Amino acid sequence: MKTNFRSILCILFVALFLIFSMPLHLVLWLIGKKKPMTKYRVSYKVIRWAFSTVFWITGIKTNAIGTENIPTDTPVLFVSNHRSNLDILLMQTTAGVPVGFVAKKELGKIPLLGFWMCDIGCVFLDRANIKSAVKSISEGVEHIEAGCSMSICPEGTRSHDGEMKDFKDGSLKMATKANVPVVPVAVIGTDDCLENNEGFKITKGIMTIAYGKPIQLADLSPEDKKHLGAYTQSFVKELYETNLPAHTALQQNNK
Repeated sequence: MKTNFRSILCILFVALFLIFSMPLHLVLWLIGKKKPMTKYRVSYKVIRWAFSTVFWITGIKTNAIGTENIPTDTPVLFVSNHRSNLDILLMQTTAGVPVGFVAKKELGKIPLLGFWMCDIGCVFLDRANIKSAVKSISEGVEHIEAGCSMSICPEGTRSHDGEMKDFKDGSLKMATKANVPVVPVAVIGTDDCLENNEGFKITKGIMTIAYGKPIQLADLSPEDKKHLGAYTQSFVKELYETNLPAHTALQQNNK
């Protein structure tokens, strides 16, 4: 498998971080027993530093747009398109608030990584098991009610052809059950830094993330609430198309 020096350094840093941060998990677990939101905040700051270091090592620059749209007085459900495994790193380093995310169950089984995912409020989904999906939604609602925002990619999987897949309505049940705003998010260019390269090769580049204005569920019509996935996707598509030209220009200037 082809790789490069920056990617090797990145893997080495992540491995050392996961090993040497192990004692923190016990501390965070004890804090979370009485002050779950404090645990989320501390975990978020540590992970944000780690992911920012990954971007520094790999030479990736981030461009965050619309961060002023993110509420600071209430948790939200971030709803994003999905282009790359770097999408979550990009959101974690730019959102400015603690945010967990819905991940496939296999990620939770990765040694040491699963601990950090639990600490920041992630929930694990088994797509083949309906009961597991219901449980994951309930766990996500619990995190939101404790004050931690959540994020989800309703496409269900990464887009390999650049076309955004349909947003599944059921994926947004966390927002309706927890009665919190939905923040549409568009990620651009993350796959150019990883998946579009041959082998495992993280390359320098620009990644853009655009946060839209919160969607207040109470303001929606019954029809829009019924098809919340499609309704939210329209905003994500608009964000993507609006910010793509500027992102492309930044890419050209960064070469």
